[in-house]
Amino acid sequence: MTAATWIIIALAFSHNFLALATKIEADALRRSGWWPSYITSNTSVSHCTWLGNSCNDYGSVVEINISQQDGNCYYRLSNMNYSLLPNLSSLQLSGYCLTDIIPLQICALPKLRHLNLSTNYLTSELPLCLQNLTTLEVIDINYSGINSLIPHELGNLKRLLYLDLSFNYLNGMIPTTLAKLKNLVQLYLQGNSFSGSVPSEIGNLTNLAYLSMEENTFGGSIPSKIGNLKRLIYLDLGYNSLNGMIPTTLAKLKNLAQLYLQMNYFSGSIPS
Repeated sequence: MTAATWIIIALAFSHNFLALATKIEADALRRSGWWPSYITSNTSVSHCTWLGNSCNDYGSVVEINISQQDGNCYYRLSNMNYSLLPNLSSLQLSGYCLTDIIPLQICALPKLRHLNLSTNYLTSELPLCLQNLTTLEVIDINYSGINSLIPHELGNLKRLLYLDLSFNYLNGMIPTTLAKLKNLVQLYLQGNSFSGSVPSEIGNLTNLAYLSMEENTFGGSIPSKIGNLKRLIYLDLGYNSLNGMIPTTLAKLKNLAQLYLQMNYFSGSIPS
């Protein structure tokens, strides 16, 4: 066969392969039940046009961004076969009324950068396998009923910029491994049941601009290393059981615009 013939065969094979891969993804979305049947039953309409979906040039899903519309809580996070969505980089299901655990299969998304499961009815722990999602930049799972410790392994997500686990039922101590998240800009842990002290290792997160840890049961003193967070704009440690003197190193935070320390048990004077 001539070179031209081989090229034609290769192009035909490539086209057929892409068509099959696209159909497999569409079928996975259809079986999830996340979209109304009047949308999914029309096979002449591309799944890339469904509400909240975005695809790349080859028809592969790269983003799912949908929220609950009808108020019925019957959608399940585990209904999706995530292994059939190899190019998914953003999964945003905020307020989607999900009543489920966080399935381990969600950790099989090799390109996931943005995970938002906030404001749902999840009744599970944070799975250890989240550490496998090394491309993650955003984790937002606030107001979702999560009841567990923060896994130490979360510190392996070196690309993380934004972490919001606020207003859940998280407990125990903050793992010192979070100090490995050197790129973190925003950290929200408020409204949980964390205990122990505020780890001094937080002072290693020198890119932090927003740190919120209010409404927990932290004791002990504020670590002086918080003064290392030169980019900090917002700091809230209110409504805890912190005590001792307010460290003078807070005065080094020249960019700090909002500071909340109310409802604690501090002694001594306020540093100037």
